Amino acid sequence: MTLQQMEYIVALDKYRHFVLAAEACGVTQPTLSAMIQKLEEELDVKIFNRDRKNITPTRIGEKIIRQAQIVLNETQCIKEVVADETDSMNGNLRIGILPTIAPYLVPDFIHHFRKTYPHVSLFIDEKENKSLLQELHYGNLDIILTTPPEDLNGLLEIPVYTEKFVAYFSEACDQAKSCIANGTLPPEQMWILKEGHCVPNGGMNFCKNKDIGNHIYEAGSIETLIKIVDRNGGYTIIPELHIASLTEKQKAHILPLQTNPPAQRHVSILIKEDFIRERMVNAVIDTLKSIIPAPMLEKRLSSHSIRLRHSKSE
Repeated sequence: MTLQQMEYIVALDKYRHFVLAAEACGVTQPTLSAMIQKLEEELDVKIFNRDRKNITPTRIGEKIIRQAQIVLNETQCIKEVVADETDSMNGNLRIGILPTIAPYLVPDFIHHFRKTYPHVSLFIDEKENKSLLQELHYGNLDIILTTPPEDLNGLLEIPVYTEKFVAYFSEACDQAKSCIANGTLPPEQMWILKEGHCVPNGGMNFCKNKDIGNHIYEAGSIETLIKIVDRNGGYTIIPELHIASLTEKQKAHILPLQTNPPAQRHVSILIKEDFIRERMVNAVIDTLKSIIPAPMLEKRLSSHSIRLRHSKSE
């Protein structure tokens, strides 16, 4: 069993085509086929079902491929450990981020990070929280930026910032404005996201209550919600970082939410507990610090670098 064979089965699973997988691995199709067949013979299992039209992994093949991907990821980490212990910041960095956070951070993050660390190959993927956590555990992502789950399950959390939520109301909706100012949120006038408004550790969570909010149209973005409110009245809930995207006229339609506990979300970096690339974590944090308003940042980030518990320097 070799790393090369693991690379081949991962590639074949990705492309589901022998010729395309071989091209991606830089070998001929007969070589790739022979090496995969040799691995199957060594393990005495069938990793792939093969016919003329479809190539799919078997049930046990799926488990073998998943483990092979983990091994390949860990092998890549050896090279990256060397880079992290020298002054050469290079290698690959795979970051996952929530879609409801990405619009406010990713454009500036790419710009600043690539300018400061030009030799790092940066990859950023947007996924919902369940998928982010799964990909992190499998080793397909190095770092995720998300609202942390209650059970970290072998992950290390580094709090980054806390963001308040505010109400955005239509100028024609005096009733909603008055209610919001008094600390109540009239549900019949609220426009909500497709997945609902979820505010972890806050005073609002409308995800499980299907009777709350206007369901004429299930919006997929905050920007769409704002346009709906401007045109149709009512109000919606938006994150604090979105305020910078509003026009001056629209900013006049913002009201703080008087809820208890406060309507806010805590955003953290999550890494696996055995993640050792301390300098890379701090590079990500330093980049985020240049984007996120200082009052929102976790206080200790402003004066301290992150020290991973298992670092040699501890």
